[in-house]
Amino acid sequence: MSNPIKDSIFKELFEDRTVFYDFLKAFLPKKITKQIKETDLKREQTELIGKDFSIKRSDILYKIEKGNAPKGVQGNGQDVYIYLLLEHQSKVDQLMAFRMLAYKVRIWERYVKSHKKESEQKGFKLPVIIGIVFYDGKAKWTSPMDVKEKITEIKNMEEYLIKANYELINLSNIKEETIINMKNALGVILLTDKPNVKIKKMEELLKMINEDIISKLPEEEKEKFDKHRNAFLELLRKRTDYKEIEERYEELKEMEVPKMFNTLEEIAKRDREKAKVEGKLEERKELIIEILNQRFGKDLDKKLEEKIRKANEETINQIKKNILSITIEELKEILK
Repeated sequence: MSNPIKDSIFKELFEDRTVFYDFLKAFLPKKITKQIKETDLKREQTELIGKDFSIKRSDILYKIEKGNAPKGVQGNGQDVYIYLLLEHQSKVDQLMAFRMLAYKVRIWERYVKSHKKESEQKGFKLPVIIGIVFYDGKAKWTSPMDVKEKITEIKNMEEYLIKANYELINLSNIKEETIINMKNALGVILLTDKPNVKIKKMEELLKMINEDIISKLPEEEKEKFDKHRNAFLELLRKRTDYKEIEERYEELKEMEVPKMFNTLEEIAKRDREKAKVEGKLEERKELIIEILNQRFGKDLDKKLEEKIRKANEETINQIKKNILSITIEELKEILK
C-alpha cells in the first residue's frame, strides 16, 4: 500500500535541486556523477508521465540539458534525463521493471512531441533516461531489476527480449556509517527514515544524529537542514507517534536546531518512561485477572476482566491490596 505522507515529504525534499544532487553523488556510480554539476540539473514537471499508474506513483524528473550532458553517458550531444521513483509501499512491486519501462516510454513520447521537427530526421536519437528506484520499506527487495526477466523466454527468440534496467537504492541495505559519513542534511533525514537502524531507544537515534551529524555539519548544510527540518519532523512524528511532538510541533519548528534536538531527546525519554510504567501496569492487571480466575472460576466473567483491563492505577492498587479476601460483589462495586 502506498504511503502518501512519505510521498509528499520526499517529493518536496528531492524537488530541491541541491538535495537531489547530494542524493545522486551519494548513491549513483561515480563514473556518472563525476560528470554532472549541480547547475546542469533542471527539474521537469512529471504530471504527464504514467497516468495509468497515478495511484501508485510519486516521481521526480530532472534533465541535464543539451550541451551540459556528460560525455559517454548519452548519445552525441543529446539531453539526459534522471527519473527517480519514490517507493514507500509496504509490499514490493514485482512489476517494477515494467513500470519503470512504461514511465521511460512516456518521457520519450513527450520528448518526441516537443522535438517533432527534429524527430523526423534520420539522425534523431532519443535521450538516455537513468531510472532510479528509492525504496525505504522493511521487506526485502525481490523484484527483478530488468524487464527482460519478466518476459517469457522462448528458445531461438532470445533476441526479441527487451533489456531495460534501473538503479535500486534500498535504504535498508545502506549502512548507518555510510549515511553518517555523508555529512549533510540529506543524511539526517535518511537516517531518520531508515527502517532497520540499529538502536534500542529513540533518544539514542536522536543523540546519534545530533552528535555525529548535526554538530559536525558545515554552515551551508546546517542551513539546508533548517530549510528542510519539517521533513525531518514529519518522518520522526510518523515513526514514533509521540503526542508531544504533535502538541509542540509549531514550537519545535521555530527552535534553534541544537535546542530542538535536546527537546526531542527529552520527549523520547519521557515517552519511553511512560510506556515502561504503563507496561508494568498492564502486567499487574493480567496477574490480578489470573489470580481472580483461580479464585472465582466462571464467576469472573469476561465483562469483569475487561473492566479490570480498563481500570486506572488507583483502582488496580485497591484490588491488589485486598485480592485474597475480596468478594465478587466487592470487586463489582470497586469497578463501577
